[in-house]
Order: sequence, then structure tokens, then C-alpha cells
Amino acid sequence: MSDRRKLVIIIVEGKSEENALSSLMKRFFSPDEVIFHVMNGDMMTKSQKNIVKIVNAIVSEESRRYGLQRADIREVIQLTDTDGCFISDKYIVEDESLSHIAYSEECIRTPFPLSIQQRNGKRRRAISSLVSMRMLKGHIPYSIFYFSRNIEHALYGIENGVSDSRKTDLAYEFSDRFSYNITAFIRYLEKADICPGNDYLSSWQAIETGRESLRRHSNLILLLS
Repeated sequence: MSDRRKLVIIIVEGKSEENALSSLMKRFFSPDEVIFHVMNGDMMTKSQKNIVKIVNAIVSEESRRYGLQRADIREVIQLTDTDGCFISDKYIVEDESLSHIAYSEECIRTPFPLSIQQRNGKRRRAISSLVSMRMLKGHIPYSIFYFSRNIEHALYGIENGVSDSRKTDLAYEFSDRFSYNITAFIRYLEKADICPGNDYLSSWQAIETGRESLRRHSNLILLLS
């Protein structure tokens, strides 16, 4: 790959993020190339491996796939859901009438509170490790941005969970709306006023306080602006 065109690797948890943002990100980073590495799951809690090693392994995997040297990679960006992981355990409420997790901006209700407490703790530790890491092996710039509680909540303003098919429809509708107009997307985020900080670190500090990780927030605008 020439010096004038490099690769941007964007790591996401699922296809919804790729479907919603792929075209927009490719236009934003042009003429550099953009690829999405889809984890198809929650890498923060499902693996027992060190999270920083997982990210570096993803970069190595994509480098081999495309025949790249580290110098060919412009930066690595990760998008993650907060899932309310920064709240105190007192806001995780046992509710045996439920068969699944129920989120609100005030609490998480679940029939298995201990399991959610453990999940949240693991997710917090993993995210904290990644937020503090600004450079990967080979001096590749790295940053991580969040959707709270998830992309449907943060970008579309949908409070309740939606089916997989509806997630797909929403993502494509969002892509159709903004893929060819980055300025409109930035204005949309500004109007929504969902970034709780003025810079990268303050946006993370804000989401880690109180019950903010249950509320509608995203710091994605900091990447675009």
C-alpha cells in the first residue's frame, strides 16, 4: 500500500455498527481505505484473554489478510456499547418476573443480578484498559468510542430492545440517510447533544459516573470533528 493511502481498521461488536456506519466512515477517511472487523459478539466479556492482546491480534490478523506492514495502517478505531457497565451494583435490581435483562435510564432489572454484576465488572476493567491505551504495537494510533447503552439507543434514540431484523433495517435506514452527507451526520449528533464531554478523556470520565452509562450518550462526534 502506498504512503499516500493507508488502512483504517474499525473494530465493532456486530453487523449493525458496520451496516450503519461503513459507507459514512469510508467517505470520511477517503482516500485512505477503511475495513470493519466485526467481532460478532462481546469481546470485552466473552474471552479470558487480555483485552489489549486481543486488539493487537486483530491488527495482526488483518495485516496478514491484506499483506500489510504496520506502517501501512493509519489507525485503529474501536466502537463499543457500554451496556450500563459503569453503574453501581445498587442499580442492578433483581426481578424474578423477567426472563431477560431489562434496561432503563435508572437501573438494570434482571432475574440474575450477580451475573450482571460480574459482567459489568469485567467490561469496566476491559474498557478502562483500552481507554488508557493510545498506541498499539508498531506505534499504531488507537482510540475507542462508545454507544450508551447501545447503537440503537445512542444513535436512533430507541429505548427498548429491538429484534435482529429490526436492527438491520434501522442500520440501513441510518446509512441511507447520512452516508453521503457527513456534515449532516455531525449536525445530527450536535443537535442530539449526546456527547457528555468536550474531549476524548472527559467524555469517558463522564460516562463512568453515576448512571450515565444507562443514558443516551455517545462520544462518536469526537472522532468525526
